[in-house]
Amino acid sequence: MLGQILKALWDIFVTIIKFFFNKGKISQKSISPQVMSLVEGDWRQIDIDIKSKSPAVLKSALIKADKSLDNLLKELVHGNTMGERMIAGKNKFSPDVYSKIWSAHKVRNAMVHDSGYEPTYYILDEAIENLRKGAKQLGARV
Repeated sequence: MLGQILKALWDIFVTIIKFFFNKGKISQKSISPQVMSLVEGDWRQIDIDIKSKSPAVLKSALIKADKSLDNLLKELVHGNTMGERMIAGKNKFSPDVYSKIWSAHKVRNAMVHDSGYEPTYYILDEAIENLRKGAKQLGARV
């Protein structure tokens, strides 16, 4: 009898903790198998692209990596832009990885929106790897 009461209290406690850590959302969204398959396919191509070391190919790989992470976020949180989805999904990442994916996304944005911005191989490679860390933390096998 006491064991059942303790278990019930524990279950209530866990539910309350989940409620607060998920900002009031007890049910969690999950990533569909279709999107997960698409993302993992994208990363197989990104891995091939990285080996080329061509600046144009690496830029394309960064854009693909950024879009891939955004596709995962779209399945998990609301937002009209990737930036909004990243803010909404902050609790899905460790603080270190969250900071790194923001930096990577900023590189991607600068590359796409700022004429004349030419990131180095090192910056492109690091940005891609940081986006990979974010995808892994969302459950992708990349």
